[in-house]
Amino acid sequence: MVKRKLGKKSGFSVLELVIAIFLIAVVIGVTLLLIAGNLNIIYKSNELMIATALAQYSMEEVKNIDFPPVYYDRQDYFGDEIQYDSIVDVSYYGDYTPEDFKDKFRIIRFVQGYDSSGQIIADFDSTKYDDAMLLKVIVYILRKKDNSVILKNTLYISRNGLY
Repeated sequence: MVKRKLGKKSGFSVLELVIAIFLIAVVIGVTLLLIAGNLNIIYKSNELMIATALAQYSMEEVKNIDFPPVYYDRQDYFGDEIQYDSIVDVSYYGDYTPEDFKDKFRIIRFVQGYDSSGQIIADFDSTKYDDAMLLKVIVYILRKKDNSVILKNTLYISRNGLY
């Protein structure tokens, strides 16, 4: 038979319970922060993967446009004229985004023409394709909600078809 001392209780004190609850809360909080961080990284990497695929799609689409003036009927135009070094008002420029991705992304293409001496053609637009020997096409992939640039790719197309 075991005798107990008077005044000695078995179990946890209030201080021990508070410390245990605090430690459990810290562990659960850190775990939730790690999970949230991982989900954010997964979302960003998925967004970048889709943006890369869209950029590749747009660049392949540009490569498939015949360099004018191979024949009179032009298939399409390569993009809007480059006006600024940065995108100021995205609503001004053409949207080349496929229908399935218009809710999250926006593709903008800019084109700049170079003459036979390698000089930039001023005020370049679709009517001056005949003067161009080289086209510089810049493809921007933007996030739709805040119009921030996710990706930027540049493609050069010469009159002889080399890229």
